[in-house]
Amino acid sequence: MKTWMKTSIATALIATSALGASAVLARGGDCDRHGPDGGWSGWHRMAPEQMSARIAERADTQLARLELALALTPEQQPAWARFKESMLARAGEMGERMAEHRTVEPPRTAIERLQRMEEMSKLHQAQLGETRSAVEAFYGGLSDAQKKVFDADFRMGP
Repeated sequence: MKTWMKTSIATALIATSALGASAVLARGGDCDRHGPDGGWSGWHRMAPEQMSARIAERADTQLARLELALALTPEQQPAWARFKESMLARAGEMGERMAEHRTVEPPRTAIERLQRMEEMSKLHQAQLGETRSAVEAFYGGLSDAQKKVFDADFRMGP
C-alpha cells in the first residue's frame, strides 16, 4: 500500500475517533444510553426523595405513552386504571427500596453480600409474580392488535 494511502487512512481513523470522543464528552461522558437524557446516570447523587419522585415520574410517563399507543376503548378503561394503579404502586415501592438501600450499611463480607443478594432476588421474584398477575388481568381484555402493541411497548424498569 502506498504511503499516502496509509497516511490518509490513519488520519481518517484519528479524526473519526476524535469526533466520537467529543460527542461522548458532550453527552457528559455517558455512552451506554444511561445519561442525562433520562437514563440512570447521576442517581447515586440524588437525594432519596428525588429518586422516588423520578422513578414515579418515569413510570407515569411510560404508562401514559402505552395508554396512547393502545387506543383503549371506554370499556377497557376500568381494567387500565387497575393495571396503572398496580404499576405505579410498584414504582413507588422501588423508589422506597432504593432510598432504603442507601441508608443500610453495606455488607462487609462475601457471605453477607451473598445473603443480601439472595434476599433481593426473592423480593424481585415476588414482585415479578405480582406484575405478571397485573399484566395477565389487563392483557386478557385487549384486542389482538392491542396485544401486539402491548407486547412491543411494555417494558419493566427504565
